[in-house]
Amino acid sequence: MLLAPPVATATDHSGSRGPLAHGAAGVLLVAIAAALHVVRQRETPAWDSLWAEDASVFLTDAYRDFGGTLLEQNGGYVHVVPRLIGGIAALFPLEDAAVVFAVAGSIVVALLAAFVYAASAEVLRSRSLRLGLAAAVALLPIAGSELYANALNLHFYLVYVCFWALVWQAETRAAIAARSSAALAATLSDPVCALLLPLAVVGPVARRSRGAVAVSLSFGAGLAVQLVLMRGGANPERNWAFSVWDVPDIFSLRVAGGLLVGDRFLDDAWLSLGRAFSVAAVAILATVIVVLAIGNTRRTVVFSLIALTYAGLFLGVHLAGRGTGGMDPELGSFHLEGARYALLPFLFVLTAVLTLVDGTRWSHAAWIRIAAVLWIVALLGANYAVGPNTRSSGPRWSVELGSADRACLADTAATARVLAAPAPPQVWFARIPCSRL
Repeated sequence: MLLAPPVATATDHSGSRGPLAHGAAGVLLVAIAAALHVVRQRETPAWDSLWAEDASVFLTDAYRDFGGTLLEQNGGYVHVVPRLIGGIAALFPLEDAAVVFAVAGSIVVALLAAFVYAASAEVLRSRSLRLGLAAAVALLPIAGSELYANALNLHFYLVYVCFWALVWQAETRAAIAARSSAALAATLSDPVCALLLPLAVVGPVARRSRGAVAVSLSFGAGLAVQLVLMRGGANPERNWAFSVWDVPDIFSLRVAGGLLVGDRFLDDAWLSLGRAFSVAAVAILATVIVVLAIGNTRRTVVFSLIALTYAGLFLGVHLAGRGTGGMDPELGSFHLEGARYALLPFLFVLTAVLTLVDGTRWSHAAWIRIAAVLWIVALLGANYAVGPNTRSSGPRWSVELGSADRACLADTAATARVLAAPAPPQVWFARIPCSRL
């Protein structure tokens, strides 16, 4: 693989307590990341609200027939990880469903961030840069209202982690298990992982090791099951018109602009400066990449180009499927709809930039790395709190459960409809047996 050489790890002379101390520190950091992720939402907290499909599809189906719906499609493909979370939520009292979805979704994101931290060690030698990349996964500064504390959109994070599972070269038992699990979970939750197939093919050929074969087999098996289950099912619907000319506009504002200021100041920048801001953001990003590439090895530059290629591929494929309407920037107005489609290009571009920063051989390389870390800290700090938005404005799960309970007492119906997300033109309800209320 065209990767920077692996980082040499220091020998641990601290005795048997060393691994335990490292493990405890890792668990603590994951717990902190999950807690920071789950409390980002203002107004109505994430643990008292449910994302639309989390309620109407995954929780409803878990109560109806968890085993029979585990591999059922939603939106044209299989979502195994969200359905597993729905099954877990169904084991708890109904009033805790929102808590389970919010906490479980946050824990998964935190674990994926920890995976990225470990897997990127072969590319990013600087621990501070690796930590910055992992923090960007856990506390995404372009989350909109879609990319935190829910199950439905975890597959976007999983695709990014699948990339790292395929390029990571570690072959200890723990690493192979983690890489294979990540590849399997990703492919069984999103068919767009097929774009990573070249990495799954090149890995075993280049390394000729059992570990590389095992990870690629997990990837291939998951993808094959996903594609077989998709046959004969409903095709994903394009809800918006698509124009290829909108793609550069969306990239320049949502990805390049997001890298500069995040969601919080994006509206001010766009409404006051218009395309002057988005064009300037792309120009700054391109200049930084070119300048950093000049002072880097060929292998590092090639890896960064692979990451940039995937940024463009995933954005183009997702927008071709979804449509560009509703995300295309319009002068004089602003909206953050479709934040989930910006996640992969954002993280891949960030990966490319940090890889070049880490490998730069300029005379002031240390200061460049410090500047990159400070930039990430400022970006994540300024964009930490999420909202107000459609989810933070409610409804509250606890209140709607009370209304559904009263409706069950006043009616003979066996199933109650619990309002989860009033998002016109569609209103989302969880359908729960009255016996569980």
